[in-house]
Amino acid sequence: MLSYLRLAFWTIFWLVVWPLVIPFKKKGQHNCVTWAMDEWDKDDGYIVIRWCRSSKYRWLRWPHFLYLDKKNNEQLRHLLPKGDAKLTERVVPDMWFTGKERVGDPQDLKDEN
Repeated sequence: MLSYLRLAFWTIFWLVVWPLVIPFKKKGQHNCVTWAMDEWDKDDGYIVIRWCRSSKYRWLRWPHFLYLDKKNNEQLRHLLPKGDAKLTERVVPDMWFTGKERVGDPQDLKDEN
C-alpha cells in the first residue's frame, strides 16, 4: 500500500514540476524518464519502473525508469549520470544530466541510480 502512495506522490509531483524544469534542459541531457521513453519510441520494448536504490531516506524514494528490449527480454538497460563511479545517496535526484547507459541491474550493488 505504501508503495502505491509513493508512486502516486511522485506522479503528482512530476505533473506539477515537469513544465517548470523543461526550460533548463540542455541539448544532450536526459534523465531516466526521457531516456527510457526515447528508447521505447525507437524499439517497442518495455519500460520497467522500480524504486531508486540511491535514496538517502528509505521512506522518501523516487521511481527509476529502465528499458527492457522486446527481442529476448533479457537486456535490461538504464541511464546513470556520467562521471559518477559511485553514486552517493541523494534526497532529490538530478533533474537533467549527461548520462551513460548501463546494461543489467545487479541486485546486490547499491551504486546505481
